[in-house]
Amino acid sequence: MPKMRIRIEYRYDDESNNWNFRVPALGINGSADTREEAERESLSAIDFTLEAEGERRARPGAEVCYVALTPHVHVGASFPSP
Repeated sequence: MPKMRIRIEYRYDDESNNWNFRVPALGINGSADTREEAERESLSAIDFTLEAEGERRARPGAEVCYVALTPHVHVGASFPSP
């Protein structure tokens, strides 16, 4: 069972003939030519966003903690909706 779930929405756009993806919790939006590319791009964007967030400086007086989340999610993995 995953420790954390992040919702990714995929939608095919008939007008632009590509796949759009959205990760609402992280404010990520993007598109790709195929569904498989959209899956890879969305996971790459999540990885980049979470990595960049960890590099920010903490506010003065803040205590910083880190949590390791497992297992690693692979392209095509999905979890049932709650």
